[in-house]
Amino acid sequence: MQKNRVMIIGAGLGGLVLAHGLSSRGLDVAVYERDSYPGERPQGYRIQLGEPGLAGLQHCLPPHLFELSLATAGSPPPRVTVRNRQLEMLSDPATSAQSRSAGATSPRSFNRATLREILLSGLGENVNYGAQLLSYRQEEDGTVTAEFADGRVATADLLVGADGVGSTVRKFLLPDAEVKDAGLRLIYGRIPLDAETSELLPAWVFESIFSVVTAGPGQPHVGIGPVQFDQRPDLAGLATNPPVRVTAVDDYLAFMVGAPADHPAMPSVGALRQLDYQSLYGVAEKLVDDNWHPEIRQLLALWEKESLLALRVSTAAPVPVWEPSRVTLIGDAIHAMSPVLAMGANTAIRDASELTRALSDAVASQGSLVGAISGYQNRMAEYASVLVADSRRTGQARVGQA
Repeated sequence: MQKNRVMIIGAGLGGLVLAHGLSSRGLDVAVYERDSYPGERPQGYRIQLGEPGLAGLQHCLPPHLFELSLATAGSPPPRVTVRNRQLEMLSDPATSAQSRSAGATSPRSFNRATLREILLSGLGENVNYGAQLLSYRQEEDGTVTAEFADGRVATADLLVGADGVGSTVRKFLLPDAEVKDAGLRLIYGRIPLDAETSELLPAWVFESIFSVVTAGPGQPHVGIGPVQFDQRPDLAGLATNPPVRVTAVDDYLAFMVGAPADHPAMPSVGALRQLDYQSLYGVAEKLVDDNWHPEIRQLLALWEKESLLALRVSTAAPVPVWEPSRVTLIGDAIHAMSPVLAMGANTAIRDASELTRALSDAVASQGSLVGAISGYQNRMAEYASVLVADSRRTGQARVGQA
């Protein structure tokens, strides 16, 4: 019997988790990624996964890759703290009602590149690079044909857009769906946690999974998150059965400086993206000036300048549930959200798990694949719309999001 063929556009976290989930359940999966190789574009550093993301990983990944994911993650205290720029505590809510003894469901800090390396393991030739989607069409025989910029053409029974905020799939499937500028700009980088820097860092930066230091709504803010591996990634990969090749990465402190787009010290998004790392550092120095606590200024001085990159924060406008077909969307392609609640990656991975469950159940029962997509879209719209709205409200209150 012919396998059900699924074409996934985008080899980010959500797309790769979906590829594992479906292929392990007997579906024929091919991933198409526009980049020429995995590390072509900088995609940030630290991500935080809680129960939705961790449960999705466990559901979709082979056990040895799930265990390796946990082994290469850090387990800071599960609390998010918010302080003013003089480091006076404003709020200290727990990120989860569960304690650290809750095991895999307790929030973890991951290095994005490490997790992506793990997710690429085992997929091999199922991931096709240099494949920039130009268009797709749904054929009369019930298949979907995709055309790529390099002339490649691929056909499958289903197509899933996992191609991020600028999704090409979304532009064809839901041309009226809006992804708005959230009015925030971030300069993101790392502070190495070596013997020299560790002695200079204040203890409070290690007491939370993430710390926000804010000058108030409409003003600059700083975000700080430790990434301390339970086991160095390359060594954990070698100890896995079967071994998985993972790049060595040392512990670091993710450190970001953000401000509203209309702040007088913040260049336009076009100009910001053209700046070299020295110029990005100069912008951050203007945003975090002498009115901030000396410990924040000290952290700024320890920034690894070569690691700096600029980001624009986007947020999706509400999308009514749409007519199901043989094309659907997951992750930022449909519900981009502000990072303030750390739910973007979590929700993309949850989408992958929900879609895996829906499609594998339909295949097992010889049910309708389009019907399975309909059920997935209804569930996804329900949980994702709440998170997008909550992220927007929190961003408005905490860091001046539009």
